[in-house]
Amino acid sequence: MRIFSFILFFWSLGMFAQQNNFTSVSLKSSASQLTEKMESAKSLCGEFEQTKVIKMLDVETTSYGRIYYQSPDVIKWEYTKPYPYSLLFKNNFIYIDDDGQKSKQDMTSNKLFAKLGDLITGSLNGKILKDDANFDVEYLKKNDHIEAVITPKDKSMADMFEKVIMRFSEDKMLQSVKLQESGEDYTLISFKNWKMNTPIKDSVFQP
Repeated sequence: MRIFSFILFFWSLGMFAQQNNFTSVSLKSSASQLTEKMESAKSLCGEFEQTKVIKMLDVETTSYGRIYYQSPDVIKWEYTKPYPYSLLFKNNFIYIDDDGQKSKQDMTSNKLFAKLGDLITGSLNGKILKDDANFDVEYLKKNDHIEAVITPKDKSMADMFEKVIMRFSEDKMLQSVKLQESGEDYTLISFKNWKMNTPIKDSVFQP
């Protein structure tokens, strides 16, 4: 199921650093520092590079695209290479455009989709770092970079991935997110050219 594969891909974002090179830092202070800037964002747009690694098959695939966010919970994930494909998370629906072939999924009819939708939104507005009911979070720091290592408590989500690793730059912008699956498989998405609170055309968020 292609939409399900996308969600798995998304949550394998991030620059993965060796944990023994990091120092644990205060969870409370780190959460406040990291979410303050993200929560103030009315809009975000940027570019991404996504790499999916399947170790057993020695397979590595790379895709490129753009991401758009509008507070509080509208996100568009748009692939440009190697083929056009986009997903729009809006009003509890996922709108899919597969090179002109359009469809939609109702997230409220599927609890797992709903949780994954909240996870995706929460990664951009910072709310995932405060969701103690669904995730355990550990913070690791090296120089001026902080990683939030997020472990799901929900069994259905834990069966899909072991942890999510979010990496933040010195200015508290999200650099990458990584979904670590069981074994050595993972998906990594690195972000660049973030623009905060700049106007985004209404047409970008139209299904």
